[in-house]
Amino acid sequence: MASAYEIVEKAMINLVLDFPVYAQMITRIGYKLVRVDNNQLAWTDGNAIYLNETQIDMFNANPLVPGESGMVHNRTIGQKEVQFILCHELLHLIGLTFDRGSTIGVHKGAYNQEDIKKWRKWNKATDFEINALLHTNESTDPLTGMVKRNPVGNMPTWVLYESEYKQMSAEEIFKALPDEQQDPNKPSFDGNETGNNVDGLDFGLDEHMPFQTEDVKNEVMSKIAEALGSKTNGLGESSIDRLIEKVYKPEPFNWRKALTKYIRGWMKENYTWNRPSRVGIANGLILPSAGRTPKMHIAVSVDTSGSICDKELNTMMNHLFTILNQFKEFRVDVWCCGSYVYPETLRTFTASNKKELYNFEFKSDGGNDMRKNFSFLRKHYKQQKPDLFICMSDFYDPLDGDTETTSPCPVIWMVLDNPNFKKPTKIRAETYPFIVNESKNY
Repeated sequence: MASAYEIVEKAMINLVLDFPVYAQMITRIGYKLVRVDNNQLAWTDGNAIYLNETQIDMFNANPLVPGESGMVHNRTIGQKEVQFILCHELLHLIGLTFDRGSTIGVHKGAYNQEDIKKWRKWNKATDFEINALLHTNESTDPLTGMVKRNPVGNMPTWVLYESEYKQMSAEEIFKALPDEQQDPNKPSFDGNETGNNVDGLDFGLDEHMPFQTEDVKNEVMSKIAEALGSKTNGLGESSIDRLIEKVYKPEPFNWRKALTKYIRGWMKENYTWNRPSRVGIANGLILPSAGRTPKMHIAVSVDTSGSICDKELNTMMNHLFTILNQFKEFRVDVWCCGSYVYPETLRTFTASNKKELYNFEFKSDGGNDMRKNFSFLRKHYKQQKPDLFICMSDFYDPLDGDTETTSPCPVIWMVLDNPNFKKPTKIRAETYPFIVNESKNY
């Protein structure tokens, strides 16, 4: 049998040939073979993806093991299995699974049995999500409409996978999974178990780790964004796209309907009589033709003040993702605002780079003054103002009920968890309230 080093090297060579986007990301982040005494085959903390050489050697020396169900599992680790494991760890990073657990109240390092159960359950949910994405890796042919499968590597039989979960996010799977009952014949949880062991086996695929620091997280996200944005990568891999769709879930809100009046206003202002429509001339009419391609420019401010909770922040980003999903030709400029606007956070998104939303860097000083957005709009857009400005906030700041501030362009107030918000009197705007955190003000 080949050594662990030879197996991993061959796996990476074939990954470059078969799945270049994955290979490029893994190479940028880095992978290491280490020898440690635990029952985990792999893990990542953002600094690198780690493979346990001790476990690989042990599995290959003694591959056949029976599970509690009576099924005999073959735990041979060849280059195809290593491909799957490396990409499994990569998708934990891309999918921000540790951070997402924190947003639903699941934390590692819990001290009581109930929290440890929740942590184990979340581990299972994220593994179900990722394993299904890699094992099916489905994409739809745009010409024929046929669904094609292109599995990434070879998924071992002893990892968590259920076909019923393959279209679900980890958050949805977490809700669907039954609560784990402790076996009275086994010792109680010690807090170190990951919860992703299968069929009574005493080993698991990996241990989920947080990013060591926020700087490490930002560096990893930057490397991933660079790889996804590379022109040599084509459309990327379907499982990556599907995971990003799940991390940034489109909100069930019809932004097309909400923005219709602004699209009509844009069309009136951007039609010209200089080049009459050929269709009109053919019918004996002189009609205007489009002066330029109908493509709206929207500016968006995201409230990052101290009153905004993680759930509200996540909702705002999901709404941004929805807009980019529903309008393929829109340009959306996004920035953060607390006590003032952070111009260094300004990023421009379109449908083609919406996946980079997960790399957006938030900044805050804890304060809140949404009025600062309007001076920023005037200063930054001196030549051509945006067609629309969307302000996403809970509006617990001086803009609530303001009687002096004006805007250089039409506005939409996206109001989070503030039923008593009073619209500023001198700004032409539509208001859309959203309840995200019911315990906040209701």
